[in-house]
Formats: sequence, C-alpha cells, structure tokens
Amino acid sequence: MDWRAERERALLALEREQRPQARAEAADLLYQIASEDPSRAPEFAEVLVRLLADAQGEVRRSGLGLATLVLSPEELPDTLTARLSDADLGVRLEATGRIADLARPELRGALARMLEDPIPEIRFEAARGMAALKHSSGMEILVEALDNDRLRFRALGALAELEDPRALPSIKRLFRRWLLPGFERTQAAGVLARLGDSEGVEWLLKRTQKRWSTDRALALELCGEVKVPGALERLRTIVEDPKDPCRGAAARGLGRLGAAEALPWLLALLEDTRAPEDFRLDAAEGVWRLGSPEGQARVRAAIPSFSSPEARSELTELLQETP
Repeated sequence: MDWRAERERALLALEREQRPQARAEAADLLYQIASEDPSRAPEFAEVLVRLLADAQGEVRRSGLGLATLVLSPEELPDTLTARLSDADLGVRLEATGRIADLARPELRGALARMLEDPIPEIRFEAARGMAALKHSSGMEILVEALDNDRLRFRALGALAELEDPRALPSIKRLFRRWLLPGFERTQAAGVLARLGDSEGVEWLLKRTQKRWSTDRALALELCGEVKVPGALERLRTIVEDPKDPCRGAAARGLGRLGAAEALPWLLALLEDTRAPEDFRLDAAEGVWRLGSPEGQARVRAAIPSFSSPEARSELTELLQETP
C-alpha cells in the first residue's frame, strides 16, 4: 500500500474510532510511517498539529515523537518543553525523554526542573539527560535506578556517559551481584573499565573469548568504546575470521576504538561481497566512525554492491551522520 494512502487510513481511524486503544494505535502508525523515510516529514506538518491538540494523552505522546521528525532543531525545544507540564503522565515522560535525547546545554534548566518530578521514571529521564550534558546533579537518581530491573541497563549507559568516579562503588557492587544477567554485568564492566577499574577490563576481555555467549557482541563493542588495552589486536582477529559469528560487533568495536590502523581490516570486510550484508554494514559503520576521507569514499562506492534495498537505505542514512 502507498504510504500516503496508509496515512489517510490512519487519520480516518483517528477521527472515527471511539476506542482509546485503536486511536492510540492509529497515532503510533502515523509516527511510524513518517519515521520510515525522513523525506516524508514535510507532509506531516498538519498531522503533527492534529496529534498535539488531541484530547487523548497517548495520541499527544505519539505527536511528540512525530515532532522530532517534522520540526526544525530551532522549533523542537519549545514544543517539547511546553509538554513538561502536560496533565498526562505519559506525555510528560515522553517530553522529558525526548529532551534528554537532544543533549542540548540550553535545555539543562528544563531537565533540572524535572529532577524534582514526583514520578520516578520522569526523574530518571531527566537524570539521563543531565548525564549526557556531563552534569552530576542527577547521579543519585541514576544510582538508585541500578536496583530497578527495567531501568538498570539504561542507567548504566547514562553513568558511563557521566563518567563521575563517585558512582564507582555502587557500580562495583552491582557488577559483583549474584545472578545478575550477563548483559547487565557486561554493561557494568564497561562502566567500570571507563572509570579505570581493572576488574571491568578483565571481564570484558574474558567475555570476548566466550564464543557463544549472548553478551559477547556487547563486550566486543565496549572493548573498543572504552579503549581496553589489547583491544586492537583482539578485535582484528575476530574481524578477519570468516567463521566468527561476532565479526560485525568487532567491526563496530574497531570503529569506536578510533584506531586509524584498523581501516584496511574494516575495508576488507566492507568490500567482501561474499560476507553477509549485516557484517558488511557493521564494517561500514566502523569505517565511517574512523573519519578517514578515503574510508568514507569507499563506503559511498560500496553502496551499489549491496543487494538489499534496506541495506542501501541504511548506508545512505549513515552518510548523513557526522563521524
């Protein structure tokens, strides 16, 4: 079905449906249609106005997601901050999270205000945003979230961004917790390694050797991201092994490591048309992160060699990102 026809059907459902769940699904579908292709955004301006003015909170919440696609960087902050006092909890939560994702210093005051919100999830989103701005005012909220099963993984990510050594004891206690899921322990190890703790470094390197562990890919990326000693050769070995199921993760890790000498290894995988396209896409991301003009030119030249339209679209989007 043509996306415009699909949009009109969703708008019609939004207008005629009486059931809140059906209306919420229609609003979410409108957001999904717009997000599938950035070039569609200008044709959703009137839809945005309609969603934001709707009486149903879940519909307005989808409107905030649509706003991030339709509005300019100059217009978006005012629209989001205006919803921080919305009567609907879900809308306030969405607005706070979207503001946190922007990581813009001029919005620090808005986030600071939401650190005092009575809803724990909203306080968490505000603290996450403050961490992205390298401000520690929400650190205690993030540390408390380490005991929340739903928020723990994201809390660790925010604490990694914050890089405040005062959080180290709490993260170490979590890392050593009995029966902690593997992904969360490895994420905690990455934060420890970033803060200079040797226990975290040792764990990450150990997990890269567990060939069939579910958290091995995460460990490989983190080895590059936190620049673990010895990561360069470890990641190279995996990228160059055609039988290793984590070649893509190792390629992303090399990109995050930022070592210029990794360029030939990543290009070899990118241009190997016998390799799975997922691995080649990961290699393209790694090359792009290195920021080499030669590498970027090779990524552009490689686009026609991908048979999947989705892969070519993903590469086109990659070219729009700043390395």
